[in-house]
Amino acid sequence: MKSLQAQRDQLLHQMGQCTTMEYGTLKAEHRPAQGGGTTGPYYKHQVWEQGKNLSQRIPALDASALQDAITQRQRFEQLARDFIDLTVQMTRRQHDSDADAKKNASRWQRPSLRKPKPS
Repeated sequence: MKSLQAQRDQLLHQMGQCTTMEYGTLKAEHRPAQGGGTTGPYYKHQVWEQGKNLSQRIPALDASALQDAITQRQRFEQLARDFIDLTVQMTRRQHDSDADAKKNASRWQRPSLRKPKPS
């Protein structure tokens, strides 16, 4: 249990390190140039807001910072999923140890989230 708590604390620390975040994606586009070759890259930031896909051009100078913010948000979301998984494990272990302490208590069975394989 202490190991899970230490992992949970570490995840919280890592989550606190994410200081900038942004929704959406950033795409680099290249366009055909007159006389051959391509021009660009031109950066486009897309994000879903209020059921609509909003898109805007981003200056090349701002693209790196925006990409970092998007990457930090994605990392934060993964850390949050890991935090939830650890907390569920801790909750289940606590429940299992509480149930073991009660000798005459009926044992609660967690429902399986997996679908049975067809035979």
